[in-house]
Amino acid sequence: MGTVRVAVLAGFEKQVRLLQGNPDKILRANGFKPEFFTEFEADDVVCYERVERLLHAAAVATDCPHFAARLGTQQNINLLGSISHLMLQSNNVGAALMELTDHLLLHVSSGATAKLHVFGEHASLGYYSSSETGLRKQSDELAMSQSMVVMKALCGEDWKPTRVNFCHGPPDNLRPYLKIFDTTVFFGHDRTEIVFPKTWLELPILQTDPALNMILRTHINQLEENIPQDICARIVQLIRELLPVGSCSTETVAERLAVHPRTMQRMLREEGSSFSELLESVRQEIASERLRNSDMSIIQLSDYLGYADNTAFTRAFKRWYGATPMQWRKSVNTGG
Repeated sequence: MGTVRVAVLAGFEKQVRLLQGNPDKILRANGFKPEFFTEFEADDVVCYERVERLLHAAAVATDCPHFAARLGTQQNINLLGSISHLMLQSNNVGAALMELTDHLLLHVSSGATAKLHVFGEHASLGYYSSSETGLRKQSDELAMSQSMVVMKALCGEDWKPTRVNFCHGPPDNLRPYLKIFDTTVFFGHDRTEIVFPKTWLELPILQTDPALNMILRTHINQLEENIPQDICARIVQLIRELLPVGSCSTETVAERLAVHPRTMQRMLREEGSSFSELLESVRQEIASERLRNSDMSIIQLSDYLGYADNTAFTRAFKRWYGATPMQWRKSVNTGG
C-alpha cells in the first residue's frame, strides 16, 4: 500500500474553513486525530489511499467537488521536500522536471508515477496513481494543480499550460476548473497530464549552485537507498507507463529494469507472482476505473489495455466480473 508525505495536505484545515466546513469533524470521521497536523511533520508519511478518502470527504462536506484542485493552488513547490531543492538547482526546467520524475518515490512511495513526455511542439507532465479506492479524481486533480504551482515556481508566474487533461469524467460545473488552470480542460482523456509548449524546457533556472546541487544529490541518493525495493510494485508502475504506448511486453519491462527477462521472471517467482498476473491485475484495475469514471468507449479501452481485439477484452472482463464491460458500466452507473 503506497504512502505519501504529509506535506501533500498542506493548507487542508484552512481550505476547509474557508469553505465553511469543520476540519476537526472531517478528520475525525475519516480516522485522523483533530491534532493530526500539529502532531506530524511535513516529511512524515501517511497512507496514500487514506489521503484520497480524506480529500473526497472534504469535497462532499464542503459541497466543493473541486476541493483538491483548489487546495493544490494554495501550496508551493516546497511541498516536494528535498526533491524541490534539487529541482531548483537544476540547469533548466527540463532537467528539473526529470529530477521530479526520477525521484518522486521519495514523495509518493509505491503510489504514483510521474512522466515527462515530449511530442511535436509540446511537452507534458503526466501523473498516474495506482490507487484502487475509486477516488482517484481527487488525487489526480490535486496533482495537476500542484503541477501548476511547480511549473510557475520554475518558469515564473506568467507561465500557463496549453491544456490540462484528466482521465475521469467531466464535472457538472466546468467553470471552477477553467479558473484554476486558466486554460482548456479536457476530461475522459487517456492520461492525466498538464500540457505546455516544449520551449519552456530549455528555460534556464537562475542562481544555481553546482556545489549545492552535488550535496543535494548525495543526500537524495542516501534517502533512496533506504527505501525498501519492491520488485512487484516497480513492475506494476512500468506496466502502467507502457500500456498506453503499446509496448508492454516482458522484454520491454525487463529492459527498463536493466535485467534479463528470465531474471525478472525468477525474481517475480520468488515473490510468489508472475508478469502475466501483474499485467492482468493492472488491466483489471484500469478497466474498472475507466468504465466507472470516464466516457471512454469499449474499443478505445481495449486498445489502451493492449488487447488484440475487443472480443479478447470482453472475454477477460467477463472472467473478472461475470458481466460484459457494457453491462458492468451500466450497473455501476445506475447503482444496480
